[in-house]
Amino acid sequence: MDSIKEYMITRYQDGKDKLKIFGLIFLCCFVTALAVIFMGYIASFMGFVIFAIGFAFYGCYYYATMKRIEYEYIFVNGDMDIDKIMGKRKRKRLATISMQTLTQFGRMTDEKRAEILSSDATVIDASNNLKTNDDYFLQCKHKTLGVCWLVFTPNEEFVEEMKPFFPRELRSSVR
Repeated sequence: MDSIKEYMITRYQDGKDKLKIFGLIFLCCFVTALAVIFMGYIASFMGFVIFAIGFAFYGCYYYATMKRIEYEYIFVNGDMDIDKIMGKRKRKRLATISMQTLTQFGRMTDEKRAEILSSDATVIDASNNLKTNDDYFLQCKHKTLGVCWLVFTPNEEFVEEMKPFFPRELRSSVR
């Protein structure tokens, strides 16, 4: 019988993301104000200026919506796919991880987060960005990424679905 489980989380924007969006909007408004102030000097190519300002505001809108990120975890028969969905319009596969290649798995702690961030291995952060105790980590040997850490935020049901597919050594240590 096939084992299939899906789970989707929304990544919360931190202060840096919100500041970037605010800065872009402020810059567009500032350029628009300058265009209005110097309208007499730029009257000969005002059509181009209006087009450029409209394009800049659309660019801000597009950037802001692409910062709305969701992660989808799809678990099928021992393989987990991690997809990044940006702005509900663009999907990117981050990795496909076989549970048989796992070397570590557990709940995230502050010490473990510091260890993961300081390691030389590839780190995929597919968590909700709240840095709570709901996050899990796993370490695996990926065929293209090498040693890879995954930080993710599944629910308990998703974790329980994964556990039977862990390697024997890891299954005995995980409760």
